Parts: sequence; C-alpha cells; structure tokens
Amino acid sequence: MKRLIQTVCLCSCFLICLPVQAEEKKDTRPNIIFILLDNVGKDWFRCYGSEENQTPNIDHLAYTGLRFRNCYVTPVCSTTRHMLLTGRYPFRSGWHTHHDPAIYGGGYFDWNREICFARILRDAGYSTCISGKWQINDLFDPAQKDAIQEHGFEEYCLFPEGMKGHPAHKQRYWDPYVIQNGKQLETKGKFGPDIFTDYLIDYMKTHRDKPFCAYYSAILTHIPVVHTPHNIGKELTPREQFAGMLNYSDFLIGRLVKAMDELGIRENTILFIVPDNGTDNGTDQNSEQSLGGRINGRISAEGIYSLKEQGINMPLIINCPRLVGTERISDDLIDIADVLPTLADLANAPLPEGVTIDGKSFAPQILNQPRTEPWRSWCLTQYYKQRVIRDQRFKLYSTGEFFDLSEDPLEQHDLSRTERLKTENTSLKSYAQLKSVLDSLPENAKLPWEFRSISARRIKAQEELMKKSEASEKGQ
Repeated sequence: MKRLIQTVCLCSCFLICLPVQAEEKKDTRPNIIFILLDNVGKDWFRCYGSEENQTPNIDHLAYTGLRFRNCYVTPVCSTTRHMLLTGRYPFRSGWHTHHDPAIYGGGYFDWNREICFARILRDAGYSTCISGKWQINDLFDPAQKDAIQEHGFEEYCLFPEGMKGHPAHKQRYWDPYVIQNGKQLETKGKFGPDIFTDYLIDYMKTHRDKPFCAYYSAILTHIPVVHTPHNIGKELTPREQFAGMLNYSDFLIGRLVKAMDELGIRENTILFIVPDNGTDNGTDQNSEQSLGGRINGRISAEGIYSLKEQGINMPLIINCPRLVGTERISDDLIDIADVLPTLADLANAPLPEGVTIDGKSFAPQILNQPRTEPWRSWCLTQYYKQRVIRDQRFKLYSTGEFFDLSEDPLEQHDLSRTERLKTENTSLKSYAQLKSVLDSLPENAKLPWEFRSISARRIKAQEELMKKSEASEKGQ
C-alpha cells in the first residue's frame, strides 16, 4: 500500500508539472505580417510629406512605430517582388526586367533556382501563408500548379492572374477570380481586397498559438482605377477613384490591426508596410489628371518604371508596440533585398547555405538594439542594365548621371559634367566611392528564358534600332 501511495504521488507530481513544462517550451518568436502595397509612392503618404489625407491608419502606425526615410525597391512590380522574396539583387538572380509569366508565359519564379523567405521561415517552424496577388508563376500551368507550396507558403488565398482570354485575366477587383488552397471561390458581388483581408483575419484566428508569417501581397492600388465599397455609385474623376482605392487599402490595414488587438497578438506581431514601386500615373499625364499625389505643392509626375527617387524610394513602416516601440525615424539606407535576411533574423532561422544573399538584416534597427558592425553606406537597385546607387546625399547612375539629392530631389541638375564635381571635395569623394561600388558589381546573370513583357519588348526594339543606327553611321 505504501508503495502504491508513493507511485500515485509521483504520477500526480508529473502531471502537475506538465503544464509548467509546456509553458516553458512555448515558442515566443514574433509573428510577422508583411504588407506589400501595389503601385503607390511617397507622394500619397502623409507621414512622408504628402499633402493628401488618405492614409490615417498607416500614418498612425508610422507615428507610433519605426519608419525609414530611404528604402529602395525596383521601379516595377515583378522585379521588386523577386528581389524581396529572394534577398538577391536583380543582377545576381537574373530577374532584372519586368516579366509576368501568368500573362506572357515563358520563364517563371523557379523554386529549384531560388529560395523564398517563406521556405526559410516554414523550415524554421513558422506557419506561413500568402494573401492577395501572385504574378511570378502561372498557377494554371500544370508544371507550376504547386508553386505556392514549393516556395514555402503552406496556405494561400490568391488572385492568380491568367493569360489573355482566361477568366482570371485582370479580374482582381469586383467579382474577382480567387483561388484558396486549390479551390476557386464564389465571389459574385464581392470586392477582391475584402476577400483577402477577411482571409488573413481568419488565418490569424486559427494560427495565433504558433508563430506565423503572413505575406499580404495587396492588389490595391493597381490600375485600372475602380470604385470601392466606400464610394460605389459616386461620380468621381480617375484621380479621385485612385485616392479612394488608397483610402480603402488604409481602411483594410486598420481592420487587420484591430483584429490583432482583439486576438491579443498585437504586442508580439511585427507589421511591415512597403509599396512595390512608385505611383502608376496611368495614361493621362497632364498635371491635374495624373494619379500622382501632391507633395510640396506639386502633383508627382514620376513613378512606376522610373529610376528617379519617386519611382524607387518607397515608404517603409514597421510597427509593434512591444518590440519596435514608439516613434522612431531612421536614415539608414535600406533596399528591398534586406527583407529576407531580416525576417530570418527575427525568426531565428538560418540562412540557406550555398546561396549568395545580397541583403543585410536590419533586425537590430527594428528591435532598437546596437549593431555589432556599422551599417552600409549605400543602397542599390536596377532595371535591365541600368543600375543606380546612392549614399545619404548623392546618387549615381551606371550611365553616368550624378545628383545631389539634398539640393535636387527631383534630379533636374546632373553634376557629372560640372566644375563642381571637379572642385568640391564632398561631391568628388561620394562620386568616387559610389562609382567604385558600381564598378565592382558583376554583369547580369542569365536566365534560361527570355523576358516577354511589353517593357522587355520595348527595350529589345530600342536596342535593335540603336544597332541599326550605329551600323548606318559606320557605313557612312
């Protein structure tokens, strides 16, 4: 009997200790929500000096979190997305020109060539999902039908895009074409952005007990301009419609933050917000009908496809009350390749072996921790063969143009052929340092396929014309 009592007591102690042990082993790594907005630049964000007033929720996140003054993306969507997902510069990966395989066919984001940040976090024990837009694989191609999972996203709710003539082609807003975990949804009468936001909120509800990484690849504010549920039925100009689309995107981000609060995960969820490139000005370029936002009394005329600052220098806002803290503004130079190593760092996940990652982790800046080494003095991007690099003040193009951004943010005065570059030590020193970095970079890597976008065809046509012109001049 005595031995039986001892056995019962030992078992009871063991059972009592179990919850304590489980609590000790709870994974406390932060959740990550990464929001990539579509085709909208600093000219529309009040927290970055815009005179528009369409982003109250985003502005509040900026004023109560961390925002970077300089974050370089590429000037168009697919190149930015590839750089973001892989942590590699376009010249390294070879994806340096716009290409949308879902529309044009041909090559695609190949999981056998590149490693996506979702795969890194998934393998480190995170739950992973994507909601919104996916354009760098053709999910209707049998060879790519499992691309989302191959890239590391365990769950998804997507507008997949499709080739011309396919029901999914450009059908992203009202009555959108949406697939969720392999099944097409019934969406008649629904607004696409609502579907993707609802999905994320449901995802957070079912995954809040384990660290998760949710990539919200938003479809707003990509053209065509449309009415949203908040202004449907009103007569609006294209610019007013675009403003409404951004305002609705801001409203949805507010919904996500509110859901995080209600679920009790806000204090341990790091929220990122960044656009993929500058504002798409549409087809009407006159100052009053341009889709550009007003900043410093001027409606921006530069944006998508431009390597000027308005096309590539985007907002980067990071918010988490407990981990990021209150308002901070950073002058550190970030480029979008830095995201992959940063997410891996936050998730305590190892980087892949045998792969050159160009980005650097800015997790210490996010967490307000001291760095063990100085941050780099430049950031970089490119489109096709043209590359641009900048330091805190100056910007150099691989084609030779050189600008003082502190005095000339619109890049109207090229200093490369002026006396100032020869006589002013500050300008000359920056020029030499930036040129040295550009000169050290390798040629563009080659992909086993050709870019097929309209942009790529235009570049090829221009090069053919230049070759003919040069041949003609030699002949004379």
